[in-house]
Amino acid sequence: MKTPNSHIDTAKLTSKITNGIGWFTAWFIVFPAMVMYGILSLLITKFTESKDDANTRETSVESKIHPKNTKEVRNDFGYPKIR
Repeated sequence: MKTPNSHIDTAKLTSKITNGIGWFTAWFIVFPAMVMYGILSLLITKFTESKDDANTRETSVESKIHPKNTKEVRNDFGYPKIR
């Protein structure tokens, strides 16, 4: 008695169709989209002016608050003074 192979053949056909759709999607939709994204991002960064917007303040020496009532505990080289 021969076993029916129609289910196995249908599974093989479905697998081939699914693999074909995945291959087509990867190479003809996703890959070109990523290439175009890379090219456009390179062109945009090359031709647009990048500005430094760090928003950091520069503090002058005169505006710093000096500590009061402190004794000099280190010498000119940064080592503790020996008493």
